[in-house]
Amino acid sequence: MAQSLRVRDFSLRHTLECGQVFRWRRLEDGGYVVRRREAEFRVRQEGDRLLFDGVPAEYVRDFFSLDHDFRAIAASIDRDAWIHAAIKRYWGLRLVRQDPWECTAAFITSIASNIPRITRNLNDIASRLGFRGQFPLAGSMGDEPTLRGLRLGFRAKYLVDAARLVNAGLLDDAFGLPAAEARETLMVMPGVAEKVADCVLLYAFGHLDAFPVDTWIRKVVRKVYFEDRRVTDGHIRQFAARYFGRYAGYAQQYLYVYSRENWKTVAELRTPKSDTAMIRSLAAKVLARREPDRMVYRLVQT
Repeated sequence: MAQSLRVRDFSLRHTLECGQVFRWRRLEDGGYVVRRREAEFRVRQEGDRLLFDGVPAEYVRDFFSLDHDFRAIAASIDRDAWIHAAIKRYWGLRLVRQDPWECTAAFITSIASNIPRITRNLNDIASRLGFRGQFPLAGSMGDEPTLRGLRLGFRAKYLVDAARLVNAGLLDDAFGLPAAEARETLMVMPGVAEKVADCVLLYAFGHLDAFPVDTWIRKVVRKVYFEDRRVTDGHIRQFAARYFGRYAGYAQQYLYVYSRENWKTVAELRTPKSDTAMIRSLAAKVLARREPDRMVYRLVQT
């Protein structure tokens, strides 16, 4: 490959394969082909060097968030035995900077789905509607019958309606707003409830405190921090904000991939006594607070 970068505290494999981004393909030499909207590039890691071609070095730095102070972020969220184990296991996992429209479409596509199917759906959309495999702009998303023909099911209507709103400037309006206002703006789109909105905030808008709650996060947070109590997603977000702080989104990604790939280990872990009192105290405070009024959503997302 024609270009290279020195990297520190970075894992290409953990970053791409952790479930935050979908349009990549692993190569036989251990490298990857990565697509982000109109860009396509090859990248491979050899120790502390990233070898790549197809895009400038600054693009790679930006996409993989190589400007983040990773050690400071890891130290900030490393608060107990569980998150410590996740950070140690997946050291170097970074949050990538995604294109806002492609990210929105990807996580609408993710509703009631799984990673292989999401990847297939997004690649089908790009192959059918994009130029040379590029992900199509919102104005080129096609109609509902076309998307249903790509096996998107009920998500087809959501994507068509979202594309219409994005084409009218909705993402531009939301970008740069405080997190709460941006979330409300994003949730105007059909099919976009809190989980999808928080994914866009975290992966595309740079709100590193956003904490998307899906099935795996719900399971691990209830297990680890609420002693298996059935708490609401709102309580989970409140706990994460107070416990993990400004980098809660990084904590979410580590907890997500660790629990998804090592659930048996997580389920058998016991809280060290040194962590128990602190966690129980904060969990009790969160549960004692009245949850903010919540909208009635068109869809319950998992």
